[in-house]
Amino acid sequence: MEASLNDKLGDFLRGKEIQKELRKITTSGSKSLIVEFEKLLEFDKALTENLLDAPVVFFAAADEILGNITKIPGFRLRVKGADKIVEIRGIHAEHVSKFIQVEGVMTRAGEVKPEAKEAVFKCRRCGEENRVPQTGEIFREPLFCENPNCGKKGPFDLVIENTVFRDWQSIQLQEPPERLRGGRMPRRLDCVVRDDFVDKATPGNHVIITGALRVFQEKQHRERKTTFRKILFVSHIEVMQKGVEETELTPEDEAKIKELSKEDAWLRTSIIQSIAPAVHGHEALKEAVALQLFGCNAVTLSDGTRLRGDTHILLTGDPGTAKSQMLKWVSNVAPRGVYTSGMKSTGAGITAAAVRDEISGGWTLEAGALVIADGGMACIDEFEKMRDEDRSAILESMEQQTISVAKAGIMATLNTRAAVLAAANPRLGRFNKEEAALRQLALDPVILSRFDLVFIMRDEPRTDYDRSVAQHVLQLYTSPGRALKAPFDPEFLRKIIIYARKHVEPKLEAKEAQKAIEDFFVDWRKSAADAGDPLPITVRQLEAIIRLAKANARLRLSDRVSIEDANRAISLIKTSLRDAGYDVEKGKVDVDLIMTGIPRSQRDKHLRLMQIIEELEDKYGGAAPLEQIKQLAGAEKIDERFVDFTIAEEKKRGHLYEPKQGMVSRAVK
Repeated sequence: MEASLNDKLGDFLRGKEIQKELRKITTSGSKSLIVEFEKLLEFDKALTENLLDAPVVFFAAADEILGNITKIPGFRLRVKGADKIVEIRGIHAEHVSKFIQVEGVMTRAGEVKPEAKEAVFKCRRCGEENRVPQTGEIFREPLFCENPNCGKKGPFDLVIENTVFRDWQSIQLQEPPERLRGGRMPRRLDCVVRDDFVDKATPGNHVIITGALRVFQEKQHRERKTTFRKILFVSHIEVMQKGVEETELTPEDEAKIKELSKEDAWLRTSIIQSIAPAVHGHEALKEAVALQLFGCNAVTLSDGTRLRGDTHILLTGDPGTAKSQMLKWVSNVAPRGVYTSGMKSTGAGITAAAVRDEISGGWTLEAGALVIADGGMACIDEFEKMRDEDRSAILESMEQQTISVAKAGIMATLNTRAAVLAAANPRLGRFNKEEAALRQLALDPVILSRFDLVFIMRDEPRTDYDRSVAQHVLQLYTSPGRALKAPFDPEFLRKIIIYARKHVEPKLEAKEAQKAIEDFFVDWRKSAADAGDPLPITVRQLEAIIRLAKANARLRLSDRVSIEDANRAISLIKTSLRDAGYDVEKGKVDVDLIMTGIPRSQRDKHLRLMQIIEELEDKYGGAAPLEQIKQLAGAEKIDERFVDFTIAEEKKRGHLYEPKQGMVSRAVK
């Protein structure tokens, strides 16, 4: 560094404003002075040029000056921001040894390790202590003893007690999902953090990082290669509270969106019409997806309990009903949208995986799809093709919106505050009208009960509707611009969603809206109390109505939930329950179909069937013949198909087993 620039750096760090800041920092116990890049640029442009071109030399000089000023060993200068943000996939040879700023999702954080900053060696011959600064990445030992009366080349012993250490941690960044378009593979960047900035962020956090990019030669079979590995040595980490996608909003966008909010009735209709315009029909589903995209804020109670604000939706239906197309569209438009297929996803890929860190060599956690989608949307296709243990891994994520991990000796809790949009197919590929729809899904009721809305997408022949579908598909191929004409294009719709999430926080304060929700809940349950009908709704659906009502208000950019918002939310819940929770045998809505998988009309038959098995076990020496079970069940008007289905389900759950062919026995007696 030139003497003049060194002097200017000293003048900057000894300025009144910096000195005032230093007094605050030193009293707080911190060892870092954080300076905005713009302030450095305002003071002297040559300083910033030197920082950008030779950051290692710049920070070495700055740290030396700060050490002399504060008299605190290890005091460091950290620069927040740079002239521009470099995309992770845009880091090339021109950025080597430069000061850059990158943004991304932190997918991995290694353990914090002590790193030797100044090693102390004791000469075995004379006992002299030799201090060796550890400036590079390779551990350095003294060449000879510094004692003039000795001067030997060793041997030396490392004195751990007198060696100066500092904290060291390796982390990994991945490109934000909202920056990926067209199926591009996300790129990653390894980083090294030191001193008081270790553990500043956790996997899943969106961060902006500044630092010096350095390279290290790669080896193969102990031979050095001509290629080098990139590692960013971090100067400053900023955890984005609301997400880096907010940078997409310009003042002109915000002004345009504020103008749109004045016509809320028109705005609501326009947004719903802009949802997946290539998919024909499914108006209720599109309204639900629009509400899911806008969402509502979580509520934290005084005792620390957190009530989620995200809505979970399950789409299930016949082949060719555009389930996957809907998921793909949502993942591209949603801020922090992540798409994955259940067939190709494991529990670790969905939640978090324990992997060995290439830099530190230890075990560390790598964030999965739900953690990366924190604050956004996770779209999971072919949900039924996931293994049971993998599906169960997301149970906690859907309700508590956290992932508790205990892998490879690592115990951690990661945030997964994401809305889940999942798609599943029926067991036999197409729904049977004569049986409850949800009983035809290969999904456990425990998982089903976590979804606020379940939509059954049936493909049934209807002449008028079929003609409109055919015309729509023909237009997609012949006049795509005309067929996809929507009030808002996907990019602007995305900006409306970002704006609403950032600025609009609806409150359910209107008495008439509260009364409408309360009356609906009480009236629907009243029939179960008075006439002994199946239970049609539970508190889980009540909470879903509140979330949807708030999302309705946010959809029209209003801070106040109106009675219309409440009624539209109630209408969606009714549609979902009547579709998914309809008991074919009783002809009524039974929420137990969603909550337990067994409607009330079949629960009594289920209990009686288990009693028959118990009675036959006593009669036939511990195992009931299958033919006798069906014969006794038929005498009590229990359908043979129901017997086969129930026995198969109870075998899966481990309540029944088959000791030999044609015989059934209870697992616990």
